[in-house]
Amino acid sequence: MKGVQVLIASLYLLPNVLIAPVNAKTSMDSVVKHLQGPCSSELIQLAEVTLKTNPHRILSYNDKPTDVHLFNALAVTSYRDRDSHVTFHGVKNIAGGCDTSVTESYVLQTSCSDARHEAFSKWDFQGKLNDRTYVLNSKRIKGKQAFLTDQLPDICLVTTRQVINN
Repeated sequence: MKGVQVLIASLYLLPNVLIAPVNAKTSMDSVVKHLQGPCSSELIQLAEVTLKTNPHRILSYNDKPTDVHLFNALAVTSYRDRDSHVTFHGVKNIAGGCDTSVTESYVLQTSCSDARHEAFSKWDFQGKLNDRTYVLNSKRIKGKQAFLTDQLPDICLVTTRQVINN
Protein backbone atom coordinates (compact mmCIF):
# COMPACT_ATOMS: atom_id res chain seq x y z
CA MET A 1 0.00 0.00 0.00
CA LYS A 2 2.86 2.38 0.82
CA GLY A 3 4.32 1.78 -2.65
CA VAL A 4 1.07 2.89 -4.27
CA GLN A 5 1.02 6.01 -2.08
CA VAL A 6 4.57 6.83 -3.19
CA LEU A 7 3.61 6.25 -6.83
CA ILE A 8 0.59 8.53 -6.58
CA ALA A 9 2.59 11.20 -4.74
CA SER A 10 5.30 11.09 -7.41
CA LEU A 11 2.70 11.52 -10.16
CA TYR A 12 1.70 14.84 -8.59
CA LEU A 13 5.27 16.03 -9.00
CA LEU A 14 5.61 15.25 -12.69
CA PRO A 15 5.36 18.31 -14.97
CA ASN A 16 2.94 18.43 -17.87
CA VAL A 17 0.86 15.38 -17.03
CA LEU A 18 -2.87 15.04 -16.93
CA ILE A 19 -4.42 13.25 -14.01
CA ALA A 20 -8.15 13.38 -14.43
CA PRO A 21 -10.37 13.73 -11.38
CA VAL A 22 -12.38 10.76 -10.23
CA ASN A 23 -16.06 11.08 -11.15
CA ALA A 24 -19.18 8.91 -11.14
CA LYS A 25 -18.26 7.19 -14.43
CA THR A 26 -14.51 6.99 -14.97
CA SER A 27 -11.73 9.50 -15.52
CA MET A 28 -11.26 8.26 -19.07
CA ASP A 29 -13.93 10.72 -20.26
CA SER A 30 -11.80 13.67 -19.18
CA VAL A 31 -8.53 12.21 -20.43
CA VAL A 32 -9.71 11.43 -23.97
CA LYS A 33 -11.59 14.74 -24.22
CA HIS A 34 -8.43 16.66 -23.35
CA LEU A 35 -6.21 14.67 -25.70
CA GLN A 36 -8.70 14.19 -28.53
CA GLY A 37 -6.96 10.88 -29.16
CA PRO A 38 -8.01 7.90 -31.24
CA CYS A 39 -10.65 5.44 -30.12
CA SER A 40 -12.25 7.76 -27.56
CA SER A 41 -15.65 6.07 -27.36
CA GLU A 42 -14.13 2.58 -27.29
CA LEU A 43 -11.71 3.55 -24.50
CA ILE A 44 -14.45 5.20 -22.44
CA GLN A 45 -16.57 2.05 -22.68
CA LEU A 46 -13.60 -0.21 -21.87
CA ALA A 47 -12.71 1.91 -18.82
CA GLU A 48 -16.30 1.82 -17.54
CA VAL A 49 -16.38 -1.98 -17.76
CA THR A 50 -12.92 -2.39 -16.24
CA LEU A 51 -12.82 0.26 -13.51
CA LYS A 52 -16.54 0.30 -12.70
CA THR A 53 -17.11 2.67 -9.74
CA ASN A 54 -13.84 1.84 -7.97
CA PRO A 55 -11.68 4.81 -6.94
CA HIS A 56 -8.98 5.39 -9.54
CA ARG A 57 -6.63 7.88 -11.14
CA ILE A 58 -5.56 7.84 -14.78
CA LEU A 59 -2.31 9.15 -16.21
CA SER A 60 -2.05 9.35 -19.98
CA TYR A 61 1.26 8.76 -21.70
CA ASN A 62 1.07 11.96 -23.75
CA ASP A 63 -0.23 15.25 -22.42
CA LYS A 64 -0.63 16.82 -25.89
CA PRO A 65 -2.92 15.65 -28.68
CA THR A 66 -0.02 14.96 -31.07
CA ASP A 67 -0.47 11.27 -31.82
CA VAL A 68 -3.69 10.61 -33.68
CA HIS A 69 -3.01 6.90 -34.01
CA LEU A 70 -2.09 5.58 -30.54
CA PHE A 71 -3.47 6.14 -27.04
CA ASN A 72 -1.80 4.79 -23.90
CA ALA A 73 -2.71 5.42 -20.26
CA LEU A 74 -2.09 3.84 -16.87
CA ALA A 75 -4.65 3.82 -14.08
CA VAL A 76 -4.21 3.00 -10.43
CA THR A 77 -7.44 1.61 -9.03
CA SER A 78 -8.45 0.53 -5.55
CA TYR A 79 -10.56 -2.44 -4.61
CA ARG A 80 -11.63 -3.24 -1.05
CA ASP A 81 -8.78 -5.75 -0.65
CA ARG A 82 -6.04 -4.52 -3.01
CA ASP A 83 -4.82 -1.93 -5.49
CA SER A 84 -3.97 -2.64 -9.10
CA HIS A 85 -2.36 -1.09 -12.16
CA VAL A 86 -4.47 -0.97 -15.30
CA THR A 87 -3.04 -0.07 -18.70
CA PHE A 88 -5.28 1.02 -21.58
CA HIS A 89 -4.25 1.11 -25.24
CA GLY A 90 -6.17 2.29 -28.26
CA VAL A 91 -4.84 2.27 -31.81
CA LYS A 92 -6.36 3.04 -35.18
CA ASN A 93 -6.01 0.01 -37.40
CA ILE A 94 -5.44 -0.03 -41.15
CA ALA A 95 -9.18 -0.41 -41.82
CA GLY A 96 -9.92 2.77 -39.86
CA GLY A 97 -11.37 0.96 -36.86
CA CYS A 98 -10.05 0.99 -33.33
CA ASP A 99 -8.28 -1.89 -31.65
CA THR A 100 -8.11 -1.59 -27.87
CA SER A 101 -6.62 -3.53 -25.00
CA VAL A 102 -6.65 -3.43 -21.24
CA THR A 103 -4.08 -5.08 -18.97
CA GLU A 104 -4.46 -5.25 -15.19
CA SER A 105 -1.86 -6.41 -12.65
CA TYR A 106 -2.15 -7.03 -8.91
CA VAL A 107 -0.94 -9.41 -6.22
CA LEU A 108 -2.96 -11.85 -4.16
CA GLN A 109 -1.90 -13.04 -0.73
CA THR A 110 -2.21 -16.70 -1.71
CA SER A 111 -0.47 -19.23 -3.90
CA CYS A 112 -1.36 -19.20 -7.59
CA SER A 113 -2.74 -22.74 -7.38
CA ASP A 114 -5.16 -21.56 -4.68
CA ALA A 115 -5.99 -18.42 -6.70
CA ARG A 116 -6.64 -20.58 -9.73
CA HIS A 117 -9.12 -22.74 -7.82
CA GLU A 118 -10.83 -19.84 -6.01
CA ALA A 119 -10.89 -16.92 -8.44
CA PHE A 120 -10.18 -18.52 -11.83
CA SER A 121 -11.92 -21.89 -11.54
CA LYS A 122 -14.15 -21.20 -14.55
CA TRP A 123 -11.25 -20.23 -16.81
CA ASP A 124 -9.71 -22.71 -19.28
CA PHE A 125 -6.09 -23.74 -18.76
CA GLN A 126 -4.10 -22.80 -21.87
CA GLY A 127 -0.60 -23.73 -20.72
CA LYS A 128 2.44 -22.45 -18.90
CA LEU A 129 4.91 -19.75 -19.92
CA ASN A 130 7.53 -21.10 -17.52
CA ASP A 131 7.68 -23.21 -14.36
CA ARG A 132 5.83 -20.60 -12.28
CA THR A 133 3.38 -18.96 -14.72
CA TYR A 134 -0.03 -20.39 -15.67
CA VAL A 135 -1.90 -19.02 -18.70
CA LEU A 136 -5.70 -19.16 -18.55
CA ASN A 137 -8.45 -18.15 -21.00
CA SER A 138 -11.78 -16.71 -19.92
CA LYS A 139 -14.82 -18.72 -20.97
CA ARG A 140 -17.12 -15.70 -20.53
CA ILE A 141 -15.13 -12.82 -22.06
CA LYS A 142 -13.77 -13.20 -25.58
CA GLY A 143 -10.08 -12.36 -25.90
CA LYS A 144 -9.38 -12.22 -22.15
CA GLN A 145 -6.46 -14.09 -20.60
CA ALA A 146 -5.01 -14.38 -17.13
CA PHE A 147 -1.38 -14.97 -16.23
CA LEU A 148 -0.74 -16.28 -12.70
CA THR A 149 2.87 -16.20 -11.50
CA ASP A 150 3.95 -17.60 -8.14
CA GLN A 151 6.15 -15.19 -6.23
CA LEU A 152 7.32 -15.63 -2.66
CA PRO A 153 5.51 -18.34 -0.75
CA ASP A 154 1.79 -17.58 -0.76
CA ILE A 155 1.91 -14.58 -3.12
CA CYS A 156 0.51 -14.68 -6.64
CA LEU A 157 1.16 -12.00 -9.26
CA VAL A 158 -1.96 -11.82 -11.45
CA THR A 159 -2.07 -10.10 -14.81
CA THR A 160 -5.19 -10.11 -16.95
CA ARG A 161 -5.23 -8.99 -20.56
CA GLN A 162 -8.08 -8.40 -22.97
CA VAL A 163 -7.61 -7.45 -26.61
CA ILE A 164 -10.57 -6.18 -28.61
CA ASN A 165 -10.12 -6.02 -32.39
CA ASN A 166 -12.60 -3.88 -34.30
